Amino acid sequence: MTSTPFKIRKLQRKLYFLSKQKPSFRFYSLYDKISREDILQEAYLRSKRNGGAPGIDGITFKEIEGKGLGEYLSNIAIELQEKRYKPMPVRRVHISKGNGKTRPLGIACIRDRIVQTACKLVIEPIFEPHLHGDSYGYRPKRSAQEAVIEIEKSIKNGLVHVYDADLSKYFDSIPHKRLMEKISLRISDKEVLKLIKSMIKSPIAEETNGKVKYLPNLEGVPQGSCLSPLMANVYLNDFCLKIASKTPCKIITYADDFVILHREKFSQEQIAWFNSELTGEGLTINQDKTKVVNMARSKEEFCFLGFVFKMARSFKGRWYLKIEPSRKAQESFKEKIRHVVKHRTSRTLNQMIFLVNRIITGWYNYFRSVGYPRDVFFKLDWFVVARFYKWARRLSQRRCKRFSQNAWEILRSNGLKYLQPCGYHTVKGN
Repeated sequence: MTSTPFKIRKLQRKLYFLSKQKPSFRFYSLYDKISREDILQEAYLRSKRNGGAPGIDGITFKEIEGKGLGEYLSNIAIELQEKRYKPMPVRRVHISKGNGKTRPLGIACIRDRIVQTACKLVIEPIFEPHLHGDSYGYRPKRSAQEAVIEIEKSIKNGLVHVYDADLSKYFDSIPHKRLMEKISLRISDKEVLKLIKSMIKSPIAEETNGKVKYLPNLEGVPQGSCLSPLMANVYLNDFCLKIASKTPCKIITYADDFVILHREKFSQEQIAWFNSELTGEGLTINQDKTKVVNMARSKEEFCFLGFVFKMARSFKGRWYLKIEPSRKAQESFKEKIRHVVKHRTSRTLNQMIFLVNRIITGWYNYFRSVGYPRDVFFKLDWFVVARFYKWARRLSQRRCKRFSQNAWEILRSNGLKYLQPCGYHTVKGN
């Protein structure tokens, strides 16, 4: 990713260090920074890199650049400077969660994404130094893998009792009033507060039976919004700090996912306190997906960010903490492969390999550096080869000889990547 321009980094560092050195300081002159030409330009580039479908106005990046990017950004700057800017409704779509349910996703128009990103560039350094140290979700220079590694270290250091929590519809249930109170503790600029409030309260445009209905946004921040990850971190931060300062437990979070670890068995009073604190924040624990796990026992396990944590026995008979891709993550991978490599398709072999390689590369980059994914990688490589083999056999009624011998090597020679790239697939007569 292209680095942030020096002038913007300089501003961010200044805001960061001032906020860190003066924790009670409230920033009062920020609004003019959001409409700066360089910040809007950087916001546009980041929005374009993230891609995504157009919003309710249907305008794409290609259309914006065709008509003139400079003029487009200048108009946004003028609207902000003259305080005429108003966000457009957010287009809502529903994406499958893989369990028969759907998750609402908010798609803002590009114009609003640019302003949201510009706002984030300015205000994120103010909140960053005060976020909980073991918060890893969507923060600069932090990743999901680091959160998983921190959990691994904690369990190995004796924090074997794990409260694996799941917040019910976290992004959709954040109270606006309480969120703005938390934001105003750091920011006193009324125009910036007004701008943020207008963005999180943008109406929802939802299409039903071919008709678009406009619904008021009474609570929550739309998933998919450029500001929602930062807002989610800010809102949950007070709860995290209470856990860290008032209990002997350790909490590790990634946006709305978190686990609490403890050396001793959790008491009912502790669990009730967790629930009451979250209820006080207007949040609800999903009791069906929340559980307490004792990692000292061999048959207990829990999942976090697509990884499963469980105890396993080595070849020498010793127990160790094994971390690998979860069954749900594996099924998601298989479903994506099935969607590409299928019987009724007009795609050629090379086209399918190109699409499959994108899936494999993303999966490999996410899971390769943590735990022990080798066995899962090998199993999923077999699955991919089997899908191509079945596709080849169905091309005609006769027995297909295309992949009958050395299918692994044939597909590799055609450009297929494997999750186990260093090739311990020496398979004959496949």
